[in-house]
Amino acid sequence: MNKQTDTRPNNPEEDTIDIIALARQLWLGRRWILKTTLVFAILGVFIALFSPVIYTAETTFIPQLNTSKSSNSSLKGLASLAGIDLSNMEGGSKEISPLIYPKLAKATSFNLELLAEPIMYKDTLVPLETFFTETNKGFSVKKLLGTIKKYTIGLPGLLFSNQKEPTSKTNTSIIRLTAAQEGLIKMLKETISVSPNEKEGFLTIAAIHEDPLIAAQLTDLVTSKLQEEIIEKRLEKAKHNLLFVQEEYDLNNREFQAIQNKLAQFKDRNQNISTARFMSNLQRLEADYSIALNVVQELASQLEQAKIQVNRDTPIFTVIEPVVVPTERSAPKRGLIVSIWLFLGLLLSVGYVLAKEPLQELFSNITSKS
Repeated sequence: MNKQTDTRPNNPEEDTIDIIALARQLWLGRRWILKTTLVFAILGVFIALFSPVIYTAETTFIPQLNTSKSSNSSLKGLASLAGIDLSNMEGGSKEISPLIYPKLAKATSFNLELLAEPIMYKDTLVPLETFFTETNKGFSVKKLLGTIKKYTIGLPGLLFSNQKEPTSKTNTSIIRLTAAQEGLIKMLKETISVSPNEKEGFLTIAAIHEDPLIAAQLTDLVTSKLQEEIIEKRLEKAKHNLLFVQEEYDLNNREFQAIQNKLAQFKDRNQNISTARFMSNLQRLEADYSIALNVVQELASQLEQAKIQVNRDTPIFTVIEPVVVPTERSAPKRGLIVSIWLFLGLLLSVGYVLAKEPLQELFSNITSKS
């Protein structure tokens, strides 16, 4: 059996791109490439010049975490004699990881509270919600681009979305927002950033705005509010324990005073009496008094420990870099914007010139066959 061999000539020109032809094609379309690139460059210059100037203010701090735990073993045994359950007081408050801080800052409830906080605007303290509402009025390039996007790309969603405002509240744990509130919260989330550094252990909070003083105020406001939120959540268990011990102490202290008064009255009514019945009742009252006294004393001690635990669990924030009013803009980077548009124009124009003839041939073949 003879082995068949492929005798077709190997033509490398069919498998490679003719560089000379491509160069000639680019040379013939040089005017189109230059014009298109120039148009994109002018567009980039326009966008760079008319983009709003943005300032960024930031602060950096280290959250000092405490992992101490309190022990209630001595109290639990004694308190159980009085019917008090202190098993829920084991250990201190649970730590909140700095990696959770961005989630807290993005929470809807946090942003709603933030919108109610005051900010200095035109020498007057106004709620942040009022500030954003007032400054968002009027014309701006950013609003124009947003409107174009809304009524082009976002038109289907706009047509089929339900625009009715909620009129009732079925559950107190459910937050229902108006369209205006949703817009303000979205604006806040775009303005503020919380960035934890897991390796180094510090946290950076930043805010951007066209006014450098407003950017600094926003950063300071978010930092203070976030620290308050962290402290509140961190101390939730410790404060619950303190309230529990305080209530138990008040209750047992009243019972102790009642037993003390009852013992005193019993002794006053039965002076110079030494019968067996008297001694039995006296021993019983003194035993009740002794147990109540020990419980009250231990609860008083535990009450002080609970107060100390609240102070111990309160996180401390060590500021590395305080908030400073920025003097240099962070955006727009005009040189980068122009370069990107210049490159985009060059890329599209070259692509058009190279693909023009193949596309025309493909289209002519399709039309001739049909």
